[in-house]
Amino acid sequence: MPYSILLVEDEYASLEVLALLLEKEGYQVVTASDGEEAISRLHERRPDLVVTDFWMPRMDGVALCQRMSEQQAWREIPVILISGTYEDDVPRPPGVVGYLRKPLLFSSLLASVRRALGQGDE
Repeated sequence: MPYSILLVEDEYASLEVLALLLEKEGYQVVTASDGEEAISRLHERRPDLVVTDFWMPRMDGVALCQRMSEQQAWREIPVILISGTYEDDVPRPPGVVGYLRKPLLFSSLLASVRRALGQGDE
């Protein structure tokens, strides 16, 4: 069964392109446009990985990570945080195993996803 990724991004074009590229790599991708929608998706099905933007309306990526850490079922899900802000300026919430800076290179995202899922350099 393919690994499942919850991709959370408020910029629709970025969300669609990243989802398509990850699906072409064999991942099952579920999308959400902000943290609140991501929480709904988490209730529907537990993904193997969450990839989330930092700045989003309604609930940002840090608040999403905090909410995930409060739920036993979601606490162990690794998170990759994406932001246009420098890493030192972004809080490191619970569960974050990787940080990527925008503009995003898909090769960097793919490498981070593989590391987070324990796939090494396959």
